[in-house]
Amino acid sequence: MKPPLITLLTDFGTRDPFVGMMKGVLLGICPGARLVDLSHETPPQAVTTAAFLLRSSIDYFPKGTVHLAVVDPGVGSARKAIALKSRGRFFVGPDNGLFSAALQKWGIEQVVELTEKKYQLPGPSPTFHGRDIFAPAAGYLAKGVPLARLGAPTNNWIWREIPRPFKSPQGWNGEVLWVDRFGNLVTNLEEKHLLSPKLRKAGSPNFLRLRIGKTVILSLITHYAQAKKGTVAALLGSSGNLEICVNGGNAAQKLRAGVGNPVFLT
Repeated sequence: MKPPLITLLTDFGTRDPFVGMMKGVLLGICPGARLVDLSHETPPQAVTTAAFLLRSSIDYFPKGTVHLAVVDPGVGSARKAIALKSRGRFFVGPDNGLFSAALQKWGIEQVVELTEKKYQLPGPSPTFHGRDIFAPAAGYLAKGVPLARLGAPTNNWIWREIPRPFKSPQGWNGEVLWVDRFGNLVTNLEEKHLLSPKLRKAGSPNFLRLRIGKTVILSLITHYAQAKKGTVAALLGSSGNLEICVNGGNAAQKLRAGVGNPVFLT
């Protein structure tokens, strides 16, 4: 039997010991667990960005995986702490729309509010539910405790969506969802927005007209090195989303752009 798998996604960064403490709690409850860091560099309180990163990752983990995601601007407030199940995977974190956005395509099968004190650390801190409520719940799920034992079932949770492009007479209006470590601007535009169904069936051309700020991009490349060094280009990245990149450079810095910047495809 393979050891249980737990992923972690937070906005905690790595400067402070917060992630390490959560891992200590997880391993104290489920010593045989394998821990995978998805990212701890989500911008602080950026729930929608975290949802995009989680959605981009979950297809690559097997059934039984426990996904622990803590981007929690409402920590200590009346917002609920939840755990849920979708397609044989478990998700633990705050009820702030992170999971409803990430799982919009998958759907949600079962949700419980984390009310059972025996599956929490004693006297949970109002400022660190990641350590005291969410990590224990994830650890017990990985250990095999049924989801229903962690708390009361609920059919009411916060709804949120990852921003989707919208159509105007001029074309598609999208936005930047994420800036990766290399400065690539990952947008919410996908291949289906590049061409009409008839043209997609005929084969993708290598041109487009994409505008971000005052910069207009006219070519669609297939890999980063295909662009001339230092030039701005666009490609469909590994997530399936349209990216704006600079070969050998940093698109975010060159274009002074970031998450939320509008992009226009005409």
